[in-house]
Amino acid sequence: MKKHDYDKILYRLITIIRRLSDGDVLYKDDLAQEFNVSTKTIQRDFNDRLSSLFQIDKVGNGWKMREGFCLEKSRAMEDILVLDILKNISCGLGISFAKRTESLLNKLTNATPSAFYTRLSFEDMTEISQCFDTLEHAIKHSKIIQFIHKQKYRLVKPYRIVAFDGYWYLLGEEVIDGLVKTFHIARISELQCAQESFVKDQFLQQRLDKAINAWFNPNVEPFEVLLHVSSEVKRYMIDHPLAPTQTIVDENKDGSLILRLEITNELEILSTIQKWMPHITILRPNSLKENIMKHIKEFLEKQI
Repeated sequence: MKKHDYDKILYRLITIIRRLSDGDVLYKDDLAQEFNVSTKTIQRDFNDRLSSLFQIDKVGNGWKMREGFCLEKSRAMEDILVLDILKNISCGLGISFAKRTESLLNKLTNATPSAFYTRLSFEDMTEISQCFDTLEHAIKHSKIIQFIHKQKYRLVKPYRIVAFDGYWYLLGEEVIDGLVKTFHIARISELQCAQESFVKDQFLQQRLDKAINAWFNPNVEPFEVLLHVSSEVKRYMIDHPLAPTQTIVDENKDGSLILRLEITNELEILSTIQKWMPHITILRPNSLKENIMKHIKEFLEKQI
């Protein structure tokens, strides 16, 4: 699921749940037209998302909440977790969206305290939601876009909208110099979709899938990083890989791991290594070792 689709998906699902709870019978053709999505998307909403959480029955070509089923009584732990996540996401996506969802989500959870706490921090989308719609259209239809970013005019082939560390970015190839760049969407203004189309580079799209954070540089060849991870934290690295390219090279007798991953910029992995020190050490490259030592030295000097 694309990160920038959270707003639309949550609004659609919450609206559907509310109408079902009111006793309405809903039909996929009507919902597809209302929310401007395909009937397959509506079918997937019910099959993959809603039916597993709520007691929904097929009624001919439509859906209806099962007779006697009360949302307030749906207290399965999985349901509570999902609803808590929805509430946290809604707060992270902006004030206007949070207000639209707060009332319904409180009803679904019966306004009772939950054992779960989820902290999902996203940049406020209130002021840039229209920008997302334009970017999504341009990416879907391979249309060149033009906009102002950091006080400069840009002509860009858009490829991907991504969320890095809670901030929303556009990954696109600038037409003028042919370089793929990261544009902070909140800093984009005067966005327009041009009539001119472009052909997406499939190799570039595959490379974009390997991005770790906003420091990712798709214009250079990736290089190898080898890390030693202590046994104390190896489970975190296995469950939550440091990068899409992470692989386990070896497992030592003491339970520690040797991890291999690829990066395009040392800044991609620098902050993560610092976060997990001293449980992560660098085996190679030497330049990354030196960079870390430099940062540690500067930090210690400032503490004196």
